[in-house]
Amino acid sequence: MSNASQLALNVRLNIHSTFENFFCADLKSHKIGLKALKQNREKFIYLFGSSGSGVSHLLQAVCNDSNYKGERSVYIPLSEVSKEDPARVFDGLDQFDSICLDDLDAVIQRDNWQMQIFNLFNRVKLHEHRLVMGSHKNIVDFNLTFLDLESRFKSSLRICLASLDDTQLMELFCHQANLKGMRISSGVPEFILNRVERKTHKIMSILNILDERSLEKTKILTIPFVKEVLKL
Repeated sequence: MSNASQLALNVRLNIHSTFENFFCADLKSHKIGLKALKQNREKFIYLFGSSGSGVSHLLQAVCNDSNYKGERSVYIPLSEVSKEDPARVFDGLDQFDSICLDDLDAVIQRDNWQMQIFNLFNRVKLHEHRLVMGSHKNIVDFNLTFLDLESRFKSSLRICLASLDDTQLMELFCHQANLKGMRISSGVPEFILNRVERKTHKIMSILNILDERSLEKTKILTIPFVKEVLKL
């Protein structure tokens, strides 16, 4: 088994991150990104956006979709392997049909990582596979020392996932609650949003907690119930 295969086994791919349950807000960037990833025509894609914008969800959705089609995929959050030798991390990755590298900003400014990412670009192109990368920053903000790598990035399809505003965060809450089969009383999304950090991952964490408790008590989500569970 190659190092890449061993790393892949040690990374937890969220099987619940799919294209179908990605909340595609009425935003051009979301629609373009989702379409490009689902069609699989672009072989090099660079997704970036603030924390909670959906970058990690879509990267894992690519892998889940690839696996469903019987292809081979690998998802590696680079922040979790940043202390490893990049040559070891990328060894054998080009054998996968879809390679998804998350948290690129955790390693990209190191010369040794830049060289190995450049080599990976070339190997993936040779095998006509797909490389999808995710980061919290636009690649032009990194001031790369390896200009050939910068050129590779600039030739990729670059998509900035816009952050959700308050209305879209409430729509996200309702959308995901509906997928879970949860019933929500009027005013609950607004009540929660006004009392918690306005971040996608925070909203989803709260929704999961409420889902578990509502299943225990078979209750509809009401403001009193939310107050009790979240101790607000």
